[in-house]
Amino acid sequence: MPGTLVVAWAAVGAIAGAAVQPATRRLLTTDHVGVLIARPTTPLLTAILFGVLAWRLGWTFNLLAYSFLAATGVVLAIIDTLEHRLPSKLVLPSFAVLATLFATSSIINADPANLLRAAAASIAVAGFYLVLALASGGGLGAGDVKLGALLGLALGWAGWQVVLAGVFLGWCFAAITWLVLRATGRRAYLLPAGPFLLLGAFVVIGAMPPA
Repeated sequence: MPGTLVVAWAAVGAIAGAAVQPATRRLLTTDHVGVLIARPTTPLLTAILFGVLAWRLGWTFNLLAYSFLAATGVVLAIIDTLEHRLPSKLVLPSFAVLATLFATSSIINADPANLLRAAAASIAVAGFYLVLALASGGGLGAGDVKLGALLGLALGWAGWQVVLAGVFLGWCFAAITWLVLRATGRRAYLLPAGPFLLLGAFVVIGAMPPA
């Protein structure tokens, strides 16, 4: 994609980030003062993700789907970092919207294979996280399982290798951060999983070959 269009889509991301920032504050159950809810944070992060996605995916319908996930993912990451929860009132509607966007793309391209794979990956990742949640005795919550379904859908659309890489990388980021916190004597057990799962997914999506 030409650089001007990448910049333009990044600007759209900044506008989208500014638009969802009030919703982020409303979804928080307590008042927080800090860099994560500072006025430029959400627009900046969303703009960066939109720019990378435009560069990698090109001017395609899938850019709309992944950009929607980016805007939602920034909000979810902020909420989970601050309050260690992933609100269903955001995750579940986001899943429905993303599934609708991918279904539309499947119809436009007359190719149901990607949609079927995305649905299978969503079930597989959510099931895997459910097993981890039950085995960890509270280490993972229901919100993480629902986020797994959302990310599985997005990663599965691109391929099974992308699913495996996205899930693996997300947990690698979490493990590295946990080890650093332990090494510095901080409370690593308070580490939320959501931001790392989202980061892993977007790093892998951003690393896909440019369109």
